Amino acid sequence: MIVEEVKNKGMRNSNYPALFRSADLASADAQNSYLLLIRIHSVLLILSAGFSVYGINNKGSAIFSALVIISAIFVSLLIILKKDEDRWYRTRAVAESVKTSTWKFMMKAEPFTDEKNKKVVKSEFLGRLKNILDEHKNLSHELGDENSSEKQITSSMLKIRDMPLNDRIDFYRKNRIDEQRKWYAKKASDAKKQSCFWFSLLIICQLIAIAFIIFRVAYPNFGYWPAEIFVVSASVVLTWIQIKRFRELASAYGLTAHELGFIRGELDSVENEKDFIQFVINSETAFSREHTQWLARKNVI
Repeated sequence: MIVEEVKNKGMRNSNYPALFRSADLASADAQNSYLLLIRIHSVLLILSAGFSVYGINNKGSAIFSALVIISAIFVSLLIILKKDEDRWYRTRAVAESVKTSTWKFMMKAEPFTDEKNKKVVKSEFLGRLKNILDEHKNLSHELGDENSSEKQITSSMLKIRDMPLNDRIDFYRKNRIDEQRKWYAKKASDAKKQSCFWFSLLIICQLIAIAFIIFRVAYPNFGYWPAEIFVVSASVVLTWIQIKRFRELASAYGLTAHELGFIRGELDSVENEKDFIQFVINSETAFSREHTQWLARKNVI
């Protein structure tokens, strides 16, 4: 049975509306494209610095150096023109808005509480998805993939909605609250480790650059102290730290994980359908607040 499969395996992407799957895929693609271009640009800058240190001794090296510089300029323009970062954040916002509405629908929370007429509830849910899509019409091209022809209300969503109250409470606790709490806790831990690694690498690059500068003063006749390479490398590492914002994310994710822990504790006091509906509304409001703040952080970069 579908309901037993979902109970055992939780909510997969295939269980969510087609709009969520399209937005989730578009967000991942935009993120990968943006970060790839940043990496390529960084490598080209370091190569360019290498040529400035070791010089251009022949026509071949001159041509290669010129190609590296031109490529770096081209990639920098491509980063600006493609606007992958903007697409990444905005499609992520669409995906999370759809996910929040989906959980409200499955848990029978407002505005999807009408049990007398399921057609009305389905219509209200589809209307909500349409509103989300209308709010992001500029992303229509990004969201037009093979998922566009799939269902917006899946059979799994309907089966979960038809579960008894206690089953829905357990399902929400395990597959929404606990799943998100573990996700945020892991992301906080990963971001903290990445922050330590890249900050250490930044210090190492700067120390090596300083050492080579000192050696250049002490031994001016030796013309191959590659200080510039490590100065550029330090700048590249600093740029990466600013883009990924490891410390800020570690703090934000950690706080969200703790907040979800408090929210989870409130679920024990739920005794009836009305209490559960209010709990879901409060929980999804907390999720939405985090994602709204996440999008706002991007806009102030």
